[in-house]
Amino acid sequence: MMEEDLRPLRGRASFRDTLSVGSLRDPRLPSSIPSGSARWDDREAVQDGSRGSRSAPPERLATREYDPGGVKEARRGAVLILVVMLLFALLAIAGLLIDIGMARLTQAHMQSVSDAAALEGGWQLAMGADQTTTRNAVVDRAAEMSESWGSHRIELEDGYNLGGSAKPESSQTINRDTLGDPVRPMLDPNVDNNTAGDIVLGKYCDCLGNTECWEEFQLPPLPGQPDGYGRGKMFEPTDFDVANSVLVRLRRTGEDDLAGGTSAERLTYLWSRGSLLDMGLKGDGIAVRSESIAKLAPVVAVGTAVSSSLPTAINAAIELVDVRAERFTDVTLLRPEDPFQIGSLMTGGDPEDGVGYLPIASSVMLEGSSEIRVVGFMLASVQDDDVTPMTLSDMGYERANATANLGWVTYPLSHDLLLVHQSLSDVEGDFIACAPALVRSQQIHGGTR
Repeated sequence: MMEEDLRPLRGRASFRDTLSVGSLRDPRLPSSIPSGSARWDDREAVQDGSRGSRSAPPERLATREYDPGGVKEARRGAVLILVVMLLFALLAIAGLLIDIGMARLTQAHMQSVSDAAALEGGWQLAMGADQTTTRNAVVDRAAEMSESWGSHRIELEDGYNLGGSAKPESSQTINRDTLGDPVRPMLDPNVDNNTAGDIVLGKYCDCLGNTECWEEFQLPPLPGQPDGYGRGKMFEPTDFDVANSVLVRLRRTGEDDLAGGTSAERLTYLWSRGSLLDMGLKGDGIAVRSESIAKLAPVVAVGTAVSSSLPTAINAAIELVDVRAERFTDVTLLRPEDPFQIGSLMTGGDPEDGVGYLPIASSVMLEGSSEIRVVGFMLASVQDDDVTPMTLSDMGYERANATANLGWVTYPLSHDLLLVHQSLSDVEGDFIACAPALVRSQQIHGGTR
């Protein structure tokens, strides 16, 4: 009888256990251990003690709010500390970016000035000017461009030397007397053509495939350049008579005693001074430089003269074989079509006389066939069948009306045509029409040697 009476109770106990196994946990275990069956849909019903879609004892809710040791209370304010630390880091990075951005802007301005000055020197070479005129023209052009493109001065004064670099790095103030004054570089003419000078005349070699030429222009790095920067193997200072390039440098490096060169003060670290840990770097400032090289290249296109002060092209063409052989008397002239550019075709018209740019024609391969095209220009006077080589200064012109930029050419070109065009640089004599082109325009930054 006892066993029969207990049977229904055992069945009911087993049935109830399946509804909430978590209620049978050992009370000695930590109450924070989650139960696998602790899922129910109606939490409000559980809090009221009523049964929802799946029931659970009311004490189950208390286990989820258990916070041993007050960990949540101790963590309050930790996020604020992290935010403040990140804010300081962001402000330091922002200040550094502003200073670097100002340095890059200054470099861009200096590069514009050096590019214009180098091109002016190249035009002086193309016009046949002497060395003194060429160097003075570069100096004047740089000073003129600095009026509109030059950087402005921010100087710091007073302060204390904390880093042992003999330069103040702390507690400095801005010099209001010189604040905003334009920094106008006064280039040294460098009449001795020193390698490290502001204006250097020489030869630029672009013979990338010629091993002997590369070896000839293997040169040591220039003094006053950043570590790891070499001027390359392309430029070599030469005598003025054989120079075909002009190199111009602008420097704000704080260097002294540069042979044939000048340098303004370095840029100051302004917004990032409080975040720089290197005291020496803070006191030295930012060194910026610009360097430009303009090389004379054979003319590729001649414009239409809009006034009598500009030379124009002659409606005639001389063959390249006659130019190389220097046969200029009683030669057979051709007539090219307009516009006057390399790649122009020959027409059946009669050549005309004139003074200015005389096209040079040669047979070249173009689209699989041999054709006679214009490959360059020379400066000459044409009278009947006689050609007299000249220079722009001989003609009395002070400005040119031509370009060495291939972007102006509208005719189809070929590799063979360009090779013949470039070979005009090897023709002896100053009557080959040339114009300056920038072959190096480089902004330089970093520490000096």
